[in-house]
Amino acid sequence: MAETTTVVRPTAAARPYARAAFEDAQAARELPLWSELLRVAAAIAADPTLHRLLGPWNPVLRGEQKADLVGGLCRDVRGGVEAPDAFVTFLKVLAENHRLHQLPSIAVLFERLRAEAESTVHAELVSAAAVTAAQRKIVIKALKARFKRDIVLDCKQDESLIAGAVIRVGDLVIDGSARGRLDKLAMALSQ
Repeated sequence: MAETTTVVRPTAAARPYARAAFEDAQAARELPLWSELLRVAAAIAADPTLHRLLGPWNPVLRGEQKADLVGGLCRDVRGGVEAPDAFVTFLKVLAENHRLHQLPSIAVLFERLRAEAESTVHAELVSAAAVTAAQRKIVIKALKARFKRDIVLDCKQDESLIAGAVIRVGDLVIDGSARGRLDKLAMALSQ
């Protein structure tokens, strides 16, 4: 099966913030909680409208207002559960340094640091048809051989892929779907 591999590179500016978040979360023994919070905050920051609001190019909102906005949305998404004070402080530091728009990169880097510390890799398998237990085991075995780590695999179904599957491991994407191949063919024909 032919595959397309894409690597998304987080920005260099996000690295020190991801490291600081990881160290705070690890010291507090709250890695899973911080992973969840950063995932939610990253989704908020990636929203096109909110991305424009949170970036340094928006002079209307002050840094603290931007941090409060992200913190409030995180709380709302989490069913009204407040984030720990250390996470709120982290958001304020990001806002003061005009880095809230970097949350998606920070979340990716945080997960890399966490996976390294836990010797695990989180992978997502999105397939056109439901994955059987035997297929799941084969994918886990192959990923374990490739990454030399324990694999935590989440399986999802997306019929719009037509056939095949897409595997995401961190910022690596392996696209073996029919839709991906058709998109690639359409791109080649349009050039």
